[in-house]
Amino acid sequence: MLNSIKMWIVSIMIGAFIVNIVEMILPESKIKPYINVVLNFIFVFIVITPIIGLFSNGMSLEDRILKSIEKYNREYVDSTNKLADKTGNHSLERGYEDGLKEVLALKLDDYGYELEDIDLDGSDINNIKIKEKSSNNKDKKDIESSKSENSKQVFKDKNSQHELDLKREKLKDDLVKILDVSVETIEINK
Repeated sequence: MLNSIKMWIVSIMIGAFIVNIVEMILPESKIKPYINVVLNFIFVFIVITPIIGLFSNGMSLEDRILKSIEKYNREYVDSTNKLADKTGNHSLERGYEDGLKEVLALKLDDYGYELEDIDLDGSDINNIKIKEKSSNNKDKKDIESSKSENSKQVFKDKNSQHELDLKREKLKDDLVKILDVSVETIEINK
């Protein structure tokens, strides 16, 4: 430490000596003030350089600047990569969800149902709500039918109710096999 202070004082003395000699040697002219400004900048640089060296811990000023620029670039690249990962994951999740909904719509259409709601947690399916497709034509036919047909329909309704229950169970079994979920997550509404 003491040696570096000694070297600093010696460099200041040599710089001051050189500046004074150049000022004495130069003749009076229009260029002399400009040369004095340049010499004073050199002297200030000689005085400041060791002070900057003390704060830089053995690194030159250029190295410190390059190091800070490299650190900034690394942080920028990291933040850009994180943002790209987030947007990429979001688009993958949306693509998975849309594809799953299309597959479910095709399968449910075979059974006469439609997807009401699906609750996803990443790639896990928490809950599926399915409802029967609304068919207004069937309701209109029931209204227009006569009383005798309604009495015959009571027996058919019992059979159709049993068939409907079997159809629902088969649908649940198929969805469990396809989606690899438990039966409790599938809810079928009329």
